[in-house]
Amino acid sequence: MLVTSGQLTPPQQQLLQELELCDLPAPERAPESYLARGLDTDEIRDALPALLWAGLVERRGGDLGILALTPLGAAALRAAECDELTARLSAVASFADTVSAGAAPRTAGLALRRLAEGTWTLEQAKSFVRTGETGADRS
Repeated sequence: MLVTSGQLTPPQQQLLQELELCDLPAPERAPESYLARGLDTDEIRDALPALLWAGLVERRGGDLGILALTPLGAAALRAAECDELTARLSAVASFADTVSAGAAPRTAGLALRRLAEGTWTLEQAKSFVRTGETGADRS
């Protein structure tokens, strides 16, 4: 279901991203289409009613139909991607404070790259600069 702020859940966003590439058969009709894309069909079936209700996705054709992205769905996807990039940029800016505290350039460079790629969170990048570990590395 869409949250009240209009943000998409991860399964909703994944489905919209796939529908941006091409229309897909309904998950009930061809679950293998979703499995081949690494999507969980149960999560997609749960996410679909809210997307249909909100007008982000539409059914076309007969039987159970073909799912297609609507212009509103494309706009919602762009907004979600923009939100992710804004958060990532904010984390990179916050990380500058850690780097200015005297981190080794090589360590800081690697952490900055991973943070900017979205591979690491801000906390993981800061931990790496301080300890050489991301926190997730510890057993």
